[in-house]
Amino acid sequence: MKNLFNIENGFKVAVVLLLSIMAFGANAASVSGNVGLGSDYVFRGQSQTQGDSALSMGLDLDIGGGFYAGVWASEVDFAGSDADRETDMYVGWSGSMGDVSLDVGYTDYAYSGDESLDGTEYYINVGYADFGLTHVIGEDGFKDYSEVQYNVLGMLDISYGTWDTIGDNWSVSRSFDMPYDIEGTIAYVDFSAEDGSGLADEDTFVFSVAKTF
Repeated sequence: MKNLFNIENGFKVAVVLLLSIMAFGANAASVSGNVGLGSDYVFRGQSQTQGDSALSMGLDLDIGGGFYAGVWASEVDFAGSDADRETDMYVGWSGSMGDVSLDVGYTDYAYSGDESLDGTEYYINVGYADFGLTHVIGEDGFKDYSEVQYNVLGMLDISYGTWDTIGDNWSVSRSFDMPYDIEGTIAYVDFSAEDGSGLADEDTFVFSVAKTF
């Protein structure tokens, strides 16, 4: 497996954490990490690894007051591209107003080996009871995206999303606890490409495990 957090990624992590602490103060700051392995890396319905497994790792900084920052990296493999790693850096704020939860932020996507894939997004997530709504404003080549989520009786997560000029996707997933505080997830994902996008329809089952520490 590839070294996801090399010197380049380590420098990016340090910059994100340092700037965040300088901006908001370190009194209540805490750091957590995560590592995951999936049978496929599917992003908005599309495989990012041509159906192969992917290792991912991340670091999150809880700054306090609802503010957070982090970095996440995963293996990728695209036909006709030299990209082998995706690195996402993000900052945001999350909180609640009564029974409504809110999460707003910014994400920078960078692809090692193929800078033409890079892009940025501004996002807002709103949640109420078992419903969730996400809207993304794409920049630097990324397109706008919207998604609605619903949790069925605490058992199944259902989502439907549409990506402007790219296509629509829907998924059904279930997460469950495993030994050693590992979380497992099994999902079925279906993607329908928009006419003229040049993309192909996809559908797949994905099994993944993740550990937070």
